[in-house]
Amino acid sequence: MSWEEVSAISTFVTMIVIGASAIAALIQLRHMRAGNAISGFIGMMDKWSSPEARRVQNYVFGGELDRKLADADYRKGLTATLIDRLAHPEVAYLDFWESIGMLNKLGYFPEDAFMESGGPNCLRAWEKLEPVVAIIRRSRGPQAYDNFEYLASRVIIWDAKHPDGLFPRHTPHLPVVDKFKDDVSGSANVT
Repeated sequence: MSWEEVSAISTFVTMIVIGASAIAALIQLRHMRAGNAISGFIGMMDKWSSPEARRVQNYVFGGELDRKLADADYRKGLTATLIDRLAHPEVAYLDFWESIGMLNKLGYFPEDAFMESGGPNCLRAWEKLEPVVAIIRRSRGPQAYDNFEYLASRVIIWDAKHPDGLFPRHTPHLPVVDKFKDDVSGSANVT
């Protein structure tokens, strides 16, 4: 075997090793990205379920926000350049959804995972907070909370494509027996 043949074979083997290394690196990057997405998603869910977040959600959905919005002075506070989030806890909730929307838009969270766990809550939050967004946009313009708006729009699109969710087709649903079906009130106010 001549030196030219040995050189050609070694070049070919080197090329295979480099190609295999590149493929392994891509697989490892994909796994790292998935791990980071899971960590970020869990962090956001932890924030969502904290006692303070629950108090804010109760404020927004429990009727207090509606009562406050009836006051013109309260609404005026929403047009300030720097909104007091202690006086306006609904804005902290808007900030949360804005962050989720941005992370979703940039592809940091798998959209299906979010839609199944948070999609309905996002849409309920948008419907409840839309008047607040409209007031804030008077002074900040249409880009204020546009990532939250984007996320709510994506929820509507996702719901239209998946009206029954993503339950695996070949997995039977378990029977769910409502032992309390005679109860008058069946509406849950869980966020």
